[in-house]
Amino acid sequence: MYSLAMARGEVGERIREARAAKGWKQKHLAAEVEVEPITVSRWERGATTPDLDVLRLVAEATDRPLAYFVGSGEEPRPDLDTRVDRIEQSLARLEQKFDQLLDRLPRE
Repeated sequence: MYSLAMARGEVGERIREARAAKGWKQKHLAAEVEVEPITVSRWERGATTPDLDVLRLVAEATDRPLAYFVGSGEEPRPDLDTRVDRIEQSLARLEQKFDQLLDRLPRE
């Protein structure tokens, strides 16, 4: 996952900081990203980490770039969001091509 960039506890600390900056309790963030409050607590304590899709929701909910949570320094790497966007666009194009190929298959 993204553990190479940051230790589990660092991701949890960033989540806690971002949540606190919004003035939210754990239950508020949990409601925003559709998880149980105990899950947010586990993230913040470093017991578990959210997967990248959920971390993206955390970033959106807290108005932080995804790089804030997965970068290695205090300042987010501006190119990370760009790279993630490019990957998502590539995946969307591949999905479209795959759908087109499936449409060409004879139906039984």
